[in-house]
Amino acid sequence: MRRWNSGLTRFLERRVGTRVDAQDLAQEVYLRLLRAERLDLVIEPQAYLYRVASNVAAEWRMRARQSRPHSAAELELLVEATSPEALVDDAIDRHRFDTALSAMSPMLRAVVFLKLRDGQTHEEIARHLGITQRMVRRFLTAGYIQLRSALLAE
Repeated sequence: MRRWNSGLTRFLERRVGTRVDAQDLAQEVYLRLLRAERLDLVIEPQAYLYRVASNVAAEWRMRARQSRPHSAAELELLVEATSPEALVDDAIDRHRFDTALSAMSPMLRAVVFLKLRDGQTHEEIARHLGITQRMVRRFLTAGYIQLRSALLAE
């Protein structure tokens, strides 16, 4: 990599147009080489490297042709989502959610937390907490009801 990286990056940059994209594609080339099973059979490593790079660049160009630019409405939504008002609203919602969670009993909070944060199944939660799956369902139902009432109350 150290020996041929600068030349590889220049090679890719001529094919894709920007240095940043070329650097990303060079990383993809290295990943593909790491996944290759029999590199010991390669007689000309530099030629092989550039052949892989050529294929990666061709795939990139094909995907780039098929991609569509974002519409003005989509870009406006991105700007709105990162506005100071949106950030403050998110912080308030997060605080309300944390307050609602802290008001729950420890077992109820643990079940809801494992489901929402870790995405665990009912079976995994039951095994983790040493309760039945039926109890997990009951705790989740009660927890969702408490969350909904706490969040809709304001």
